[in-house]
Amino acid sequence: MLSAELARHLAQISNDLRRQVGVFVSRDGAIRNVIVGDAAQLMLPDIGRLRGRAGRFRGLRLVHTHLKGEPLTADDLNDLALLRLDMVIMVEVIQDGQPGRVEAAYLDPSVLAADDDVPTNGDNQSSLPPNPFLYSRARNVQELTLNFESTIAALEDEFARVARNTSGATGTERALVIGIQSDDDHLTETLELVRSADVILAGTSHQRRHRIHPKTVVGRGKLQEIVLEAMRRNAEVAIFDINLKPAQARAFEDATGLKAIDRTQLILDVFAQRARSGDGKLQVELAQLRYSLPRLTEKDAGLSRLTGGIGGRGPGETVMEIGRRRIRDRIRALEKRVEKLSKQRDVRRQRRRRERVPVLSIIGYTNAGKSTLLNALTNSEIEAADKLFMTLDPTSRRLRFPRQGKVIITDTVGFIADLPEDLITAFRATLEELAEADLLLHVIDAADPRINEKIGAGESLLCDLELSDIPILRVLNKIDLVPEDQADNLVRRFAATAVSAVDRSGLEALVNTAEKHLGGSSFSPRYATPTLSG
Repeated sequence: MLSAELARHLAQISNDLRRQVGVFVSRDGAIRNVIVGDAAQLMLPDIGRLRGRAGRFRGLRLVHTHLKGEPLTADDLNDLALLRLDMVIMVEVIQDGQPGRVEAAYLDPSVLAADDDVPTNGDNQSSLPPNPFLYSRARNVQELTLNFESTIAALEDEFARVARNTSGATGTERALVIGIQSDDDHLTETLELVRSADVILAGTSHQRRHRIHPKTVVGRGKLQEIVLEAMRRNAEVAIFDINLKPAQARAFEDATGLKAIDRTQLILDVFAQRARSGDGKLQVELAQLRYSLPRLTEKDAGLSRLTGGIGGRGPGETVMEIGRRRIRDRIRALEKRVEKLSKQRDVRRQRRRRERVPVLSIIGYTNAGKSTLLNALTNSEIEAADKLFMTLDPTSRRLRFPRQGKVIITDTVGFIADLPEDLITAFRATLEELAEADLLLHVIDAADPRINEKIGAGESLLCDLELSDIPILRVLNKIDLVPEDQADNLVRRFAATAVSAVDRSGLEALVNTAEKHLGGSSFSPRYATPTLSG
């Protein structure tokens, strides 16, 4: 682990220079790097990202000196965790440059002895042991009896066991979800997006920060905790519940070795999986390219994030295959095709206007039950599931009202808070369909505890799209999941019509209410909309 000769040599040099000195030693005993610091610390060189099979350490141990007899510091332990070193060893420099006390630290195997039943952490309370490191101390190097080879072999065997026990389907990434927002509901929504993306959730970590770290999003101590949590849960990906700046994502990846995915990338990934039509695939590709362009660098730490797996699936060319210029060319070509798509949709809308067929568009927060409602109203079998963004491509069906006669009812992509601007821009051709609607059916999940926030997010987006002048009929769906007195209160509060698309209750009342509005009745929910409260 540490020879007496190396300890004497380092101590003598450190004493002569009055600086800390250190070396990276490989498992075969070769010196890989020599580092000279100042009197208080070392600045470690870039030793590259960890390569090789999952669950192994870097194969390097750091041996370095301390001039003042201080024990291993927090920085030493951070380096041990973040660089995934085999071990960190401190040699005290005493009188006349002789080596004195020796202290070694390595990862506690109990950190890895976890399974999927171990509770995940939140509010800065880690599920890791209070001190996830073990120490071996001796008065001098001769008395240091720790067996390096057997210790590291046991640790890597434990890593391999965890990897076997937690491995999912081939090619499926395991993700650690990191909550930064102070709002717990925001993290909950991110977890729903993860589930909808069919990603294996390895665990969660929640940190409440008054200010996001400008470089790595979280502080150095939290980085260590994230790395150790990823180790114990065999996670390869860190998914944030916020959007990251390109430099932040790269710095986090360089510090942890994990692939960083932000909220926008996660939403783009869900959209990529849901796109079925040529139009939908076209618009997803455009959004992906617009997102990826500012994240390309010459060195390219960020390219791997954008070329497969979470955040990189979908139609079109991959970022690895094209440079900045080709991406811009591709974006321009896609924009022309989207413009052509917009014109084609306009032709269809003009035909409907000539036929004087009223159009109803179903809008609402994702997973509010819009597709299920369309199926119930039209006896259709549009794909619907308890996942976010199940509907991406607009779907239209004909419906006959008792007096109005034939109408067209259209299902649209769901809304979500902080919908990425690139998605709004790319899907503008699709969202233009809403501009021609005679009535918007705003479907709301009556059982959602965040009902105020989600109504606000949907109608705020309508304002952003300059669609707020179109009449809106609020539809409280899933009313069967709400107690009757609460349902009555919600109906009055939001001037809404209550239905259950699953058991088809309230549909007749909804049709009659919508028909009154289309028929020119004085009933107009938009004039009776109450102000949303807390």
